[in-house]
Amino acid sequence: MRIAALSALLVIPGAISLPPVVHRDALRPSPLQQVQLGKRVADSIRKEEHVLPSSDPRVQALRRIARRILATFDDHDAIWEYSFDVIDSKEINAFSLPGGATFFYTGLLNRIKTEDELAGVLGHELTHVRLQHWAYAYADSQKRDIGLSILLLAVHANSNLANLAGLTNDVVFELPFSRKHETLADDGGFDALLAAGYNPQGLADVFQMLRDAEKGEAPPEFFNDHPDDKNRIKRIEEKIKALGMTFPPQTPLDMGS
Repeated sequence: MRIAALSALLVIPGAISLPPVVHRDALRPSPLQQVQLGKRVADSIRKEEHVLPSSDPRVQALRRIARRILATFDDHDAIWEYSFDVIDSKEINAFSLPGGATFFYTGLLNRIKTEDELAGVLGHELTHVRLQHWAYAYADSQKRDIGLSILLLAVHANSNLANLAGLTNDVVFELPFSRKHETLADDGGFDALLAAGYNPQGLADVFQMLRDAEKGEAPPEFFNDHPDDKNRIKRIEEKIKALGMTFPPQTPLDMGS
């Protein structure tokens, strides 16, 4: 899922602000390292997969909605290099790489009915990027592998252990996000929908669609790294009810097909 980095993010009233990351972990890749790794993996994906051209209406629709979501973010000083591409595949999946590169599969896009649903997935995935969830998962995995005593010695010898040169694409995709990170990403997607003027029911609806698809012959790849939990849908709908607001109808997704 990719194109050149989008222009500087807009700052608007009510922009979404996320808590700053503090207490730098010696094993957690820096934002710059995350961008470099994500770009490397994205380049590999573009060579190995059938990525649709920028002129494709599905790519244009994805990028148009992504720009609307990005305009709600207030981290315009961050170094993230967002890009949005579509892979022509029946897989029901979408993901963001460390640093901001984001990919959607046509298998998922073909099942999404509204712009609000698509915006919900984008908001969810981009929250993972902004809160550096992959970097935290990587650091946690390294701590488990090294062991605390060895870790302390290693950190004393070298305070910058997050050397990503030897990482393969598999390492990037094999690290699962924690339940806490998934909840934070759900909240980020919800807030992005509100800030961008979308109906937040779209986020609940797309998760319900994925649950329904999971019951079919080809379960969504999305749930390989995004645990399926019906309580997530219930939680989103409870957040909507708690707002006590009336939202505009969801906008049908027109991808020129």
